[in-house]
Amino acid sequence: MRPDSTNDPLDDDETPRFEDSLPDDLPILDPDDDLDADDLDDDDDLDDLDIGDDSRTVLITGACGNIGRKLRAAWDDEYDLILLDSKFDPDDPEVISADLSVFDESWITHFHGVDTVVHLAANPDSEGSLEELSGPNLDALANVFNAAALAGVERIVFASSNHVAAGRRGDAPSLITVNDPPCPSGMYGALKYVGERLGKSLAMAFDLTFIALRIGFVQPGPNRPETLLDDWDKKMWLSNGDLVRLFDAAVEAEIEDRLFVVANGVSRNQGTPWDLTLAAEILGYLPEDDAFADQGQIETVDERA
Repeated sequence: MRPDSTNDPLDDDETPRFEDSLPDDLPILDPDDDLDADDLDDDDDLDDLDIGDDSRTVLITGACGNIGRKLRAAWDDEYDLILLDSKFDPDDPEVISADLSVFDESWITHFHGVDTVVHLAANPDSEGSLEELSGPNLDALANVFNAAALAGVERIVFASSNHVAAGRRGDAPSLITVNDPPCPSGMYGALKYVGERLGKSLAMAFDLTFIALRIGFVQPGPNRPETLLDDWDKKMWLSNGDLVRLFDAAVEAEIEDRLFVVANGVSRNQGTPWDLTLAAEILGYLPEDDAFADQGQIETVDERA
């Protein structure tokens, strides 16, 4: 058994700042500071990111979605991937069609022998009604979590969302941490918070690691910051390169001292209120891109199917 973990980050009042977890040569960006192009590494290629030496079997739900395709592009040669999605695409034969909202042996069997489940599948409509979201965002979530636990999966990485706290937009504090009380911007954010709390219960009951990532703004395709609407979106932006770095860290991080982690997931955007302390300290996530930087410095991703 792993050590009993009661250090829920949502209950921890003494959380160190993100700045304390960064190396000396990675300065914290301040909205009043000018960004030097040398602060960003423009030579990195998405396929060259260091993921780890040991091959893992990773199951991705929602493999045909925006984030799913980007992770597949980065992980194709790094992990043994099992891909599930509600869609059937004859031109994408690697993906297994599965209705995750119905607990069924036809797809549950694919969880056996899996090391890590990355649960992305959901209705992405942040303004959706409870009726529209219940099946894909609640039933499917509970079914996937249970299937993973019963199959003996060691780790679940859950795509939570900034929408758990985005209700603070009107009077956003200087720092939004995962320790703050939830303030969802709608039913979508509320159900993501439910997923986090279900994940905590699952981790304690089945002795597995559960990591919830409150993902920022990830646009489809190239995901360039110049297409963002306003400063709020830019401060919440998660670049394609940092998206992969974030999930790399969540899959690979050695965190045997705790079973449950919630972390914000945005890029290194100047003046962002989204605190990255736990993402850096526990997961080792160090973002490189900035929505306010020279656009030529930001990576793109080849979304191979």
